[in-house]
Amino acid sequence: MSIFKIFSSGFLTAGRKARLAIYLWLANFLFSLILVAPFYFLLERDLARSLAGEKLFQGQDLLWLGDMVYKHQNILPLLLGWVAVPALFYFFLQVFLNGGILGRISGGERVNLPAFLSDSANYFWRFLRIFLISIIGYVLVFGLLCRGLSALFRIWTESASTQWTTMAASFLRLFVFLLLFSIVKMFFDYVKVSLVVEESKKVVRVTLANFKFLGRRFFKAWGLFLLVGLVFIGLSIGYYLGAKLIPHDGTIPFMILFIWQQVYMLAMSWTAVLFFSTECEFFKAHKYSSP
Repeated sequence: MSIFKIFSSGFLTAGRKARLAIYLWLANFLFSLILVAPFYFLLERDLARSLAGEKLFQGQDLLWLGDMVYKHQNILPLLLGWVAVPALFYFFLQVFLNGGILGRISGGERVNLPAFLSDSANYFWRFLRIFLISIIGYVLVFGLLCRGLSALFRIWTESASTQWTTMAASFLRLFVFLLLFSIVKMFFDYVKVSLVVEESKKVVRVTLANFKFLGRRFFKAWGLFLLVGLVFIGLSIGYYLGAKLIPHDGTIPFMILFIWQQVYMLAMSWTAVLFFSTECEFFKAHKYSSP
């Protein structure tokens, strides 16, 4: 089966189970509210009904930030801790939600909140172990391989005679890093898919077996992943162009921009569902077929 047929099948699956995107968006939205609430009340107390507050929302003056840092310097460590600890919980939340998404995609049953939460809890510990193993993968790729690539690009830029060469090298380096990131992410996505589809609890064994599975079909799997990535890029460009049309002055435009941002975040949540649905289709289509 071609990657375009698999993409089409995965696209239809993501459309039928779009409620998963709503669950994902809602969880992230509520988490964000909890995270930003202290900062909101701090700004509300110091800037409400003031000229600085008005200029802040109009995007005309950021000098207030220095005043805020000086005034509340004693509580800054607390605020930094308020950011660092939730950031850790955010990763755990994503691990939890991924189990619910893949469980509902692979299962074939109707999507409802109790079943989604049940799958999230069922696969949480397995996906947490994958997350910990993936840290090793990212460290190896970006700590060793990317360091070597950076050295090569540095040699190129040091001998560059024009600024355009330096800019081209920077963009090319970023592009290569993004491609490497996509490969690592895709690899561990398929580990998750394999655990769910085959109902396996042997995380290490499935991770090792995934090298063989993807090794035989790497370019097909990667092509499919990049194809979904084009959807992500297209939606991001659409959001950016739409945001440029919205004025940034006044309360009503601010609310419109906020709503537009949430539409974009919902679209990104659906894209996450699309990634998993296409990967599930690919895995099921090729697992027992000859390479």
